[in-house]
Amino acid sequence: MPPPAFYPPAAGMSVESAMKRCVLGLLLVTACTHQPGSVENANAAPVCIPAYNIDHTHISDDSTILFYMRDHTVWKNTLPFPCYGLKLDSRGFTYSPTDPGSDTICSNLMTFQTNTFHSICELGTFTKVTVPAHS
Repeated sequence: MPPPAFYPPAAGMSVESAMKRCVLGLLLVTACTHQPGSVENANAAPVCIPAYNIDHTHISDDSTILFYMRDHTVWKNTLPFPCYGLKLDSRGFTYSPTDPGSDTICSNLMTFQTNTFHSICELGTFTKVTVPAHS
């Protein structure tokens, strides 16, 4: 698996300043997306999929990502909020496993970034789906 992408700070911006902005952005995303009582079952373990088993993804819209696995199962992730530019981003998105070294991606526990628009978005709930075969 390739390492997470790193983008150097903008011209004239120190690394420290860029890191502060990044941390502030993540804190804002977390604060704005936390909705007490919105979890269907707070005691249920999150669904996790192994990143190494992902064959490809399909972006249905700014709120839905389909993960096509090598074993031919399909997982649908419904984002808690629309992710600006996700459907239009021709360069896809970048994510890291939920726990470094675990190589798993878990529902409701991670963020990702679109590669063109640099929107930071949150993964939602994974559900197993059946997708009709193409003829």
